[in-house]
Amino acid sequence: MKVIGNLDWRHPLVRLRIWVATPIQKLFAAIGLWKPARKDELECEQKDAVEAVGDRGSQLRLAYKTPRDEFTGATAIDYTPTGLAIKNGVCFARYSIRPPSTAEILKSRKIQPARTIPAGTIIEAETPYTYGDWVGDFVLALITAENIVEPLVLPKVLADKPYVLRDINALGISYVIAEKTLRIENARILQKRIPSYYWGKPEVAAFRNKFNITPPSPKPGSMIYLGRFDTKSEAAQRVYPSETVARIVENLGGKVFDTREASPEKFDALAPEMETVIADQGSALFGVMHAQTKNVIELTQDDWWHSANLFIANGAGVENYAVIHLYEKSDDDLRNRIEGHLRDFGVIN
Repeated sequence: MKVIGNLDWRHPLVRLRIWVATPIQKLFAAIGLWKPARKDELECEQKDAVEAVGDRGSQLRLAYKTPRDEFTGATAIDYTPTGLAIKNGVCFARYSIRPPSTAEILKSRKIQPARTIPAGTIIEAETPYTYGDWVGDFVLALITAENIVEPLVLPKVLADKPYVLRDINALGISYVIAEKTLRIENARILQKRIPSYYWGKPEVAAFRNKFNITPPSPKPGSMIYLGRFDTKSEAAQRVYPSETVARIVENLGGKVFDTREASPEKFDALAPEMETVIADQGSALFGVMHAQTKNVIELTQDDWWHSANLFIANGAGVENYAVIHLYEKSDDDLRNRIEGHLRDFGVIN
């Protein structure tokens, strides 16, 4: 398997790679070869709990213990096509879209910019790999910022993703692409102000406002399955029993949507059918921000679940949220679990 660059942290070889790299990178930080985030900058505290039922219980919201300003500034930043921010040969994690690899730390001192711009905005992020990451970190920074110094500087690794320029254009923000390393004489860095993706009502409201979304009232009793089917993941590949769940939902009178066809326009059109949403784990569940969804059932692999969808759904006004683990579930098991939650939510008798 591919180990370098593999994002599936469940695999033993990937965990071994991290185990080997961690002490080396700590040493490199100690001798000034790169600047990671400080421990106190990453310290979090628990806030309110958001309720979930089924195979996952209520989840506590996390917030940075020391609140972060909307932005900070830096001069003479060399910004790479991979989204690393380098100053005087040192990579700054707090200015970059992800921490650097060990090899990238060693190469930082040799980076030379191909051209220079007088000013621009870059975004601090945690992970830059998937559409969920793009919305959770980058879009969030842009829709909640009041002080963007244009142009926005996009690393090539992001600009190559079709949804990135689509969303930037929808927001009406001018941009330049760092096809090669670009020096920004006066850089504004939009800081990551929420750990992970603990969105709430203000963040969802900002998303709806900036993308001009007015969720319609759903048809009473409407139900839809958002199925991944053979979706190729930008992170770790997961397999879901989409055909089986599609049959279950159709037998209950619901509709089925193949999320490989997902787009903002598609979710605007689907919104009236989304009073109840059953969905495979993934960023397609962000579609509830286009709707007035009341109930969600999320289907997930037991060891690949993240609370991002739960918090975004809660921020969007979802009242009932259930999680079903898929491992070792027969078709009958899935049908019984789905129908059981639907009964509990008052969707079916």
